[in-house]
Amino acid sequence: MSHILLIIDGMTDPDFRLTDYPAMDSMQQLAPVDYSEGGRPETLTCTLRILGLRQVPPHIRPIVEAYGAGLRVDPDDLWLRASWYHIDEQGQPDRQESPDDFTFPKVTRRDIEPHYLGQGHWLFRLREGHSLCERLTLPSPFVTGEGDLLPEGDSVIRDYFSRLTTPRHRLIVWDKGVSSPLPLLREPSIIISAEMVLLGLGKMLGWETVTHPALTGDTDTDLELLGRLTLEAADRTGRVIVHVNGADQAGHRRDEVGKRAFLRRVDSELLPLLLRSPHRLTLTSDHGCDPATGCHLPGPQPLLRSE
Repeated sequence: MSHILLIIDGMTDPDFRLTDYPAMDSMQQLAPVDYSEGGRPETLTCTLRILGLRQVPPHIRPIVEAYGAGLRVDPDDLWLRASWYHIDEQGQPDRQESPDDFTFPKVTRRDIEPHYLGQGHWLFRLREGHSLCERLTLPSPFVTGEGDLLPEGDSVIRDYFSRLTTPRHRLIVWDKGVSSPLPLLREPSIIISAEMVLLGLGKMLGWETVTHPALTGDTDTDLELLGRLTLEAADRTGRVIVHVNGADQAGHRRDEVGKRAFLRRVDSELLPLLLRSPHRLTLTSDHGCDPATGCHLPGPQPLLRSE
C-alpha cells in the first residue's frame, strides 16, 4: 500500500466550504495547518513545508523552475521569475493575464536570456549576475499598492523590464534566485504534476517525475488521466505526490465560477477514484487564492485523510 499526497494548489478562500464538496467532506479532518508560517504564501515554500522541510533556502524558486524546464544552472548566474499581469485603471495589477503580442527589448550592456514557462510565466537568466542578487529589490504583484512595479538596484534590469509593457499589461519580476543546494528529504517519492516548479523539485531531489501534455496545470487538465497515472505510480513506490493547480490559476484570473467548477470536478472525478483504491490518501492545500483579488492567501489549510 502506498501513500498518496494530493496537494490542491490555491484551494481555499473566504467562501470555501468543505461541505460543498461531498468527497472531501467524507474524509477524516485533521487539525488545519498554516504552511506559510507567517511569510509570503508561495507554492514552493509551502510545498516544501508540507513535505517536512522546516528551513527553506531563500531565493530558490527560479532555480527549481530552471531545473524543471531542463535549463542549465551555473553558479555565477542570477535567475529572475516574472509573470504577466493585467493592469487596472489605477495602474495596479488586478489579475494574471498575458498580452496577445509583445517584443523583448534588445540588451547590449547585460546578457538577459528569456525562457518561457507557460501560462504567462517567464524565467530570465543573467549570466555572471550572481553578485546582483542581494542588492536587487523586487515588487510584489500579490499585494497591490503604490510603486511602479519595477526592479530596483540595477539600471539595466530596471530599463529592460520597463519596456515589457503594453497599454494594459506588464511583465512583473517577483522573484530572484541563485544556485543553491536543496536539503535532501528522507522519503523518496514520485511527483506527478504539470508545473515546472514541482517537476524541478523532483529533479533536484533525485525523485522520479511524471507529467503528460494533457496535464495542463489549469482548469482544463485531464483529471481522469491524472487519477490513472497516480494509481500506476502508487503501485510501484511508497509515496506519490500529486499536485493539482487549476484552482489557483482560476483564482489568479479572478474567476470565482471557474474555480468552484474545477473544485467540483476534482471532488467528483479524481477523489472517488483515489478513495476507492487500497492506498492511503492525504489531501491538503499549500495556501489559499482569493478570486475576489487574484492574490494568494495565508492561513490554516485543511488537512484531510482517507478513513
